[in-house]
Amino acid sequence: MPRRTPAPSMDAPTRELIQTLGQMLDGLHTAMCLFDTEDRALVWNRSFFQFFPEHDGHLHEGEPYRDNLRRFYQARLGAAEQARIDSYIEAGIARHHDQTQPYEFEHRGLRLLVSSLPLEGLGRMRLWRAEKPQPTALADAAAPPAALLERVPNGLMVSTPDGRITWVNAPFAQMYGLRNPAAALGATFEEVYRAAWGDPPESAASPCAEGLKTLHENLRFTGAPFELPLPGKRFCRVMARPTGDGARFYAHIDISELKLQQQQLARAERAARESAALLERKSTLLQATLESMEQGFAMINTEGVVELYNRRILELLDLPRELLDRRPTLHEVIHYQRAQGEFEGLPENIQNYLESDTQAYALRTLERRRPNGGYLEVRNVPVQGGGMLRTFTDITERKLHEQRIEHMASHDGLTGLINRGKFMEYLAAEVALARRMQTCFAVLYLDLDGFKPINDRHGHAMGDKVLAWVAQILRQEARASDFTARLGGDEFAVLQRGIVQHAQALRLVERLAQVLSKPFVLDGLSLRIGVSIGMALYPEHGADPETLMVFADQSMYIAKAGQRSDSSLGFTAPR
Repeated sequence: MPRRTPAPSMDAPTRELIQTLGQMLDGLHTAMCLFDTEDRALVWNRSFFQFFPEHDGHLHEGEPYRDNLRRFYQARLGAAEQARIDSYIEAGIARHHDQTQPYEFEHRGLRLLVSSLPLEGLGRMRLWRAEKPQPTALADAAAPPAALLERVPNGLMVSTPDGRITWVNAPFAQMYGLRNPAAALGATFEEVYRAAWGDPPESAASPCAEGLKTLHENLRFTGAPFELPLPGKRFCRVMARPTGDGARFYAHIDISELKLQQQQLARAERAARESAALLERKSTLLQATLESMEQGFAMINTEGVVELYNRRILELLDLPRELLDRRPTLHEVIHYQRAQGEFEGLPENIQNYLESDTQAYALRTLERRRPNGGYLEVRNVPVQGGGMLRTFTDITERKLHEQRIEHMASHDGLTGLINRGKFMEYLAAEVALARRMQTCFAVLYLDLDGFKPINDRHGHAMGDKVLAWVAQILRQEARASDFTARLGGDEFAVLQRGIVQHAQALRLVERLAQVLSKPFVLDGLSLRIGVSIGMALYPEHGADPETLMVFADQSMYIAKAGQRSDSSLGFTAPR
């Protein structure tokens, strides 16, 4: 076996801070790996293995970056290029040291954007993020690290050596009741904390006074994490580390829910010590509380047995009461759900998480879809002394709202067809697919003739109905696999996918022209319009989306002007 490099040293507070940052970046689907000044791996997050599965089970603390690169290139280079792997590794190390700007590359079907950030006193951190399919993906992926930190759900703060705040993110401002992040600049953290409580504390036993005492004890040096009470029975955990130039970086994590659970458990433990009768009353109260919760709830002990549950979990998971009444193990419950098809179609890593009965996934949250189309948020919370609480929250309405918003952003509100931006996105994907599979497709550009007189004579309301009628015709005549769009005004487009012969596209053009030129009746009015259609074929008339759209548009104008020749693909229908 190869001899492993000794793991480099890192103090516990710094490691905890970096690991917390890695978990935050997991929530942003961003991979992270920190290397020390000698290019040895120190800390990485789960997203790193999602982007680079070839490292899973092999990467270890202290491994040289050179070994990491070798495994990376062995996974992506063909046999003919393996002889040049050392040159690739040297070039990769040079980029790692010299990189100042993000750059893109493709790996295992993902388009990744990588940044390299020097961290004084630690080494260099590399960040990878996958491009999204939406039109704004490149802008999001290319966001600088400061923009990513603005999207971290926890509060972040940077202060000068004398304790003056130089930067905070929006969650920090929200946590401490500030109007905006700029309101914190120039103040000390103690001043911000006092302002969050409003009036000065009236007694030494007040939560504000206790918090100020904790601040005075911990702000004099950068040490272990500490906790502070906040208004509204909230709590936060503060972690700090020096940046190397005397300044300090602070992470503020809301732990209100965890503190509340700890307090509830502490009260239950005190009740048990006082008397068995009081314990019984508390247990009854707890059960009543659980039964009134909107969340499904199960308590799993250290042996993996489901000790306690509420009615809501039966409803959310379609579980029989008799199954949970006999105190099954978590694995028995999972086996029942799997037999009912509960996890069909879910990724393997999510199934592994759901089956876990340890604290390895403590505080991790995930969202999954159920076979009935609903969505659940699943969360594990560790219990002091062992075991865990698992909660299930129905987030179907929230998911449907998100889907409605996404639909509104990508579809035309009048006709229900996709809009220009979404059409161009699909067209770009089709170009990439056709280039890879050596197939053909056609782009049809339609412009209605005689539409303006209908608007002028019968009003815009009737004009809108005509546009909706045209959209209905396009859906009927195009195949289910084709894409139809309203580009704006009275202009439409069709992406005819996977054609074998050009004649297929011409037949669709002629069929659309014939149908759209026939008289039709709307609200008792007999109407008639015409249509001019331009067509572009891939790859004959262009090898990229913009060129194809320009050709189809120009072809349409030739058709509208009545200048079609035998070699033109423009087509116009009589009115």
